[in-house]
Amino acid sequence: MTKTNTFKATGAAALLLALGGLSGCATMSPDECMVADWYSLGMADARAGRSPAHLADRASACREAGYPADSEAWHAGFNEGLYWFCTLDQGFRFGLEGQRYLRTCPGDIEPDFLEGYQLGQSLHQARARVSSLQRDLDELSRELRRLERAEVPDREAIADTREQRERVRDRLRAEELELTHLRGVAQGRGFVVPR
Repeated sequence: MTKTNTFKATGAAALLLALGGLSGCATMSPDECMVADWYSLGMADARAGRSPAHLADRASACREAGYPADSEAWHAGFNEGLYWFCTLDQGFRFGLEGQRYLRTCPGDIEPDFLEGYQLGQSLHQARARVSSLQRDLDELSRELRRLERAEVPDREAIADTREQRERVRDRLRAEELELTHLRGVAQGRGFVVPR
């Protein structure tokens, strides 16, 4: 290959990459489209909990780059991936991570997935509430210290802040009990619940 042809080939590849970057939300680069294993992509999309509509995003990105999508292979991989994804354990993990379920599981296996997902989601939400209340409690404690150290302490503000802090502390204790209960339920069902 001559220097001129090498430059043209390199320039064309750079142009394709630049065009892919301009589309903003492209799911695949031109280089990825060129070597795509559509069966594996379908399987990966199902395992990530994506919907069948994700194929349209991939196909559009590759079409813009001049490469056709193999939708038949993608669907075969997607259907295979669903049987890995739509299980009780994966549902629990997906819910625990706070992921949004897009109703991709077939009706015959969806109930197991949903059972795990709902328990995982409940744990995720309980953790979020505990974290939020802990932040509120810490903030109120800092505010109380600031008020108490003032040159001229505002006794009414101090009393109000103490009251608020106690209410938040009570709510935090209740949420921590709920979180402990949900952890126990999950562990009793055989799920591994990270701290």
